[in-house]
Amino acid sequence: MLKGARVVFSQLLLCGFLCEGSKDPDCRQYKTCTECILGSPECSWCEDRDYHYLDQPRRRCDLHSNHQQNKCRKISNPGSGSTVHSNNEPDGDRDVKVSPQNVTLRLRPGISTAITINVHTPRNFPVDLYYLTDVSRSIKKESIKSLGHLLADEISNLTSRFRLGLGAFVDKPTAPYMDTDPVMVAAPDPNNGNSTPTFGYHNVLPLNKNTSYFQDAIEKLMASGNVDNPEGGLEALVQVAACEKEIGWQSKEDARRVVVLTTDAAYHSAGDGLLGGVVIPNDGLCHLDGEEYSASLLMDYPSPGLVRDVLLESQVVPIFAVASKEKQVYEQLANFLGNETYAETGELLEDSSNIVRVIGEAYKKIARTVTIRDTNSARLTLRYTAVCPKGEIYEDTRTCTGVELGDTVSFKISVSMANCTDDLPSNFSIKTPYGQVFLKLSYVCSCDCEAEEILEPNSTICSHRGSLKCGMCSCEDGWAGEYCSCTEEEERKNCQSNNGDVCSGQGSCSCGKCYCEDTKDPKGLIYGETCECNNLNCPKDPENEEICGGSERGDCDCGQCKCKENWSGPSCSCSKDLDGCTKNGVLCGGRGTCKCGTCVCNASLPYRGPFCDECLSCIGNCEANRPCVQCRMFGTGELVGEDCKTKCKDFRITAVDELTSDMGKKCRFRDEDDCYFGFAYTVRADGQLEIYTQRNKDCPSEMKALLVILGVIGAVLAVALALLLIWRVLATVQDRRAFAKFEKEQQKAKCVMAENPIFKPTTTTFMNPMYGVKT
Repeated sequence: MLKGARVVFSQLLLCGFLCEGSKDPDCRQYKTCTECILGSPECSWCEDRDYHYLDQPRRRCDLHSNHQQNKCRKISNPGSGSTVHSNNEPDGDRDVKVSPQNVTLRLRPGISTAITINVHTPRNFPVDLYYLTDVSRSIKKESIKSLGHLLADEISNLTSRFRLGLGAFVDKPTAPYMDTDPVMVAAPDPNNGNSTPTFGYHNVLPLNKNTSYFQDAIEKLMASGNVDNPEGGLEALVQVAACEKEIGWQSKEDARRVVVLTTDAAYHSAGDGLLGGVVIPNDGLCHLDGEEYSASLLMDYPSPGLVRDVLLESQVVPIFAVASKEKQVYEQLANFLGNETYAETGELLEDSSNIVRVIGEAYKKIARTVTIRDTNSARLTLRYTAVCPKGEIYEDTRTCTGVELGDTVSFKISVSMANCTDDLPSNFSIKTPYGQVFLKLSYVCSCDCEAEEILEPNSTICSHRGSLKCGMCSCEDGWAGEYCSCTEEEERKNCQSNNGDVCSGQGSCSCGKCYCEDTKDPKGLIYGETCECNNLNCPKDPENEEICGGSERGDCDCGQCKCKENWSGPSCSCSKDLDGCTKNGVLCGGRGTCKCGTCVCNASLPYRGPFCDECLSCIGNCEANRPCVQCRMFGTGELVGEDCKTKCKDFRITAVDELTSDMGKKCRFRDEDDCYFGFAYTVRADGQLEIYTQRNKDCPSEMKALLVILGVIGAVLAVALALLLIWRVLATVQDRRAFAKFEKEQQKAKCVMAENPIFKPTTTTFMNPMYGVKT
């Protein structure tokens, strides 16, 4: 089945270069049906026995639309599709929660097919909850002594069908993870002489419906201890997920599996075992001997990637209830595990008193989330679209959140494959929290018409010298030609054209008949008895630059355009349609002829324009009709008396109170009494004018004129005052600047005030020596 795919691999690469930038693929390079359907999803094969045009065989491999246009009756164009074998609709809280159940997909390279998966979230779905706790001395037993009853009450609010189990872990019982002092080995918790020696993982209580068993097991837990901060939580988690029988998990489709891991420390991962001499990689399998993990000193810690694979395979959902100092570490782990595992992280208080609330909130979030995933889908391309409640649609996502119990969500999945290879999967599955859909795959990697049982050996079409396969003859040895009608020696004879070349140098000879080559243009065709013609050497339309104006206007036949009904001219660029020349039912205004859809106006007349109705040298219709409107309506203007009656007798004038837009173009003039009159006109189909005149003139009142005059005066005064104010402001600013400059220069002056030494005053002052003396 896949042999043909390898044959055309190099041709596909070549097509990638040749067809780049082309809108349509070049299907003609493929010579067999298998090569054709694998070459491009747009290529198809015609199986008709007689598939010719102008005595030349048409291309068997071509676009489907071309085959339809060429009237091919049997087109091989297999597509992709799906067949549903089992489709029991979801029935509430009973058995069926996912539909359909079994589907077969048929895929052709490059063509996708789509299926829709419906998932119903049941209201009372069973839950298996396994409590996995760290019993190192950092965990206080008092914080969980009533956990069994509290946890049962919390879960019963969501479902009445639940079971509880219990497991405990510490770390690998060897140095450097534990203290090897004999005293510490016996009792690793120095504050508790009854503490249990360090261990890897114990399955304390398999899943059980009796919550009192769970409470008893919780109360009997003994503390233990280790010396390094990280614990062996991931190692224990792998065992809980892998040991389905020992833990007591129900079937994946019958219950939701949840494990709650509580700790106040980080985790060891792959590679940390080297410190203790444990080098064998963790295999992710179950190694429980009774209730104890037996491979703690034999295998290394698991990597987060292995944990993810084991959780997905067993469909166990982890909830990490951890101390605040480690919350970020476990949030990163939950993000790595991905939405498919439904991993959640909650923060514990220092005394772990909120453990029940953390578990309850995390499980509610999990129960209201639906995520699907695919398995064994390598070499396939899957694209998901989630149709969540309330009609919300999310492209490229496989998760719906906020789903209420009892709701149904849908996922549209597009499946495709790039090419046929030997390692394509034969089936795969879509997994949901409540079941899975099985999909069987079949591939279109060859044509049905090439099957041995369909061949027509010694076909009459092939002159009884070959087999008819997919509409073509496969000749026996020694015979050749389209119908095996001549020997191989005769095949190249009798094909010379007038210039002496074989098939005009554009084809090959077979049994005396020319078979023309393909052109570089996929739309081109070489034909003729000696391949002397083609459909590409005709003139192009100057506007759209297409040969013969394009297929809608005409076809090129051996150098000449054969125009279709409404087109003419050498390049079919001349339209015979008169719509482009007609306005108001008149062809070119009665002043020209229509050629190629365009009016050619009479050169002896002054009219031009698209419809020969525009006269640039003529006075306007407004001015031409003004005198008659004046004299007929108001008795004014240059036409008075008999002149008005004689020259304006044929005018059709209708008086109206108000002119409207549907009356035509409006005109407005000033009359002798300084009043304004107006009229409108429109051109009728017969070329005559229809004139509508406003009955009353528009005369401005004296009060309006006075107001206009006063307004103008006021405006002039306002402008003058504004200019005066601006001048005054500028002058004040200039004066202040000059004064400031003067004061600044005055402060910088260095001259000293003193008397002239040669100056003599004009007055003399005498002091009476006896003034003020008492005698």
